[in-house]
Amino acid sequence: MPRIVRQLNRWLLFLILLALCAFPFQNFILSKLKEGSLSFSFGPPSDDIVLLLYSNTARVGRYLVPLAESEPKAAPYQEKGETLVPARFLADKLDAELAVDKSGRTLTLSRDDAKITYSLEAGKVSIATPTGSKSAVSVNTLPVQKDGVTYVPLRPASKAFGRHIYSSDGVIALTTTPKAPKQEKWNEWREELSSYLAYDAFGSYAVKMGTSYTALFHRWEDAVNYAKQVPGRRVTYRGQHVMWDPKKPAPKSIRLNGAPLILQLPELPRGCEVTALAMLLQSAGQKVDKMELAKNIRKDTTPYEKKNGGIYFGNPHRGFVGDMYTFANPGLGVYHEPIAEVAEKYLPGRIIDMTGTSLDHLLWTVGQGTPVWVIHTTLYDSVPANAWVTWNTADGPIQVTYYEHSLLVIGYDEQYVYVHDPLGRRDRITRAAFKRGWEQMGSQAITYTKAAPTAQAT
Repeated sequence: MPRIVRQLNRWLLFLILLALCAFPFQNFILSKLKEGSLSFSFGPPSDDIVLLLYSNTARVGRYLVPLAESEPKAAPYQEKGETLVPARFLADKLDAELAVDKSGRTLTLSRDDAKITYSLEAGKVSIATPTGSKSAVSVNTLPVQKDGVTYVPLRPASKAFGRHIYSSDGVIALTTTPKAPKQEKWNEWREELSSYLAYDAFGSYAVKMGTSYTALFHRWEDAVNYAKQVPGRRVTYRGQHVMWDPKKPAPKSIRLNGAPLILQLPELPRGCEVTALAMLLQSAGQKVDKMELAKNIRKDTTPYEKKNGGIYFGNPHRGFVGDMYTFANPGLGVYHEPIAEVAEKYLPGRIIDMTGTSLDHLLWTVGQGTPVWVIHTTLYDSVPANAWVTWNTADGPIQVTYYEHSLLVIGYDEQYVYVHDPLGRRDRITRAAFKRGWEQMGSQAITYTKAAPTAQAT
């Protein structure tokens, strides 16, 4: 459809809606105009585009729209100084046609006499404008495909389609007017679009400067290293919970005394995970015991079976495997996903699954006054290779060890990590041994946002 027809349709729809809305209030408006107490102004529907880095939602005119209907992870991001945006979104909102040549070497956005041709093999972009001018510009990154979405550098769109690009602390506006938005508008857009950050795609650890997001990372240590480059930056978990702040350094040693020591025996021979979770939740003021958690934890009810020379059993990532209450029947335990799920029922919106993070992050969290649930081993160190077995599960084969164990980390100093052990056998593990065993079991860790327990720090 020609662009002029689309514009006329847009104007016609706008005028119809304006007439329908204004008709019921005509007497009111006329009376106010006679009194001289009413003044207003209006213009055509705006098609300005406002983006926020890492947000899967944009503002286009008066409306919030997703950057990709079929992919909630799609969001603008920066690489090598270029802002990359989904090509299909850019074409749709600029009334342009999107095409890839048959050879797969170029991608083109075109509208009337304007055209942008991105090379998929070199960092070059050809631009033709409605005035007939042609030029070539260099970009620092090629178009890329991510999660099934093709991204292109945004910068060339300004020249080809007559847009003015402005940016402020991660917010990017493509406007049809040469006047930059006012600061209050930037703040309004930032607050609005921050609710739609695509953490699952870019990482849960957000670096913030004041109220502005500067980057997202999958790993805590990467976020911290980036934050340290500029004074005043903090690291948050999904934008809400502070996970590193230069104003709150971790103490050299700490032992929290707000978490009770609860033993799993005699009631729960295989219940170390829910027992350690009961300690964690009670330290947050929740009145819940290990038996209630044992009942409520998700189960994988796959029966134990030996056949064709292999073992077939459940997956601890899916739910508790086997019998928690007696060694007379087969069983093992449960991993972090079902534990975080049941914990969320008691502390909704406050549970943080830190699995996969670093020991430094774990200890920093403890240093801020919050204990951490972990998966470790009954050897209180790594487990030898001959102590692992292969199970066939509904999700495929997995490696497990019967030495798997759960602990609650309550402190540390330069030599030890201090723990509450549901078996009551240890209260400390050397840092090196703790690191080996914890990392071997997948660095599984869960905590909660602070309801600060009492601590003694030095």
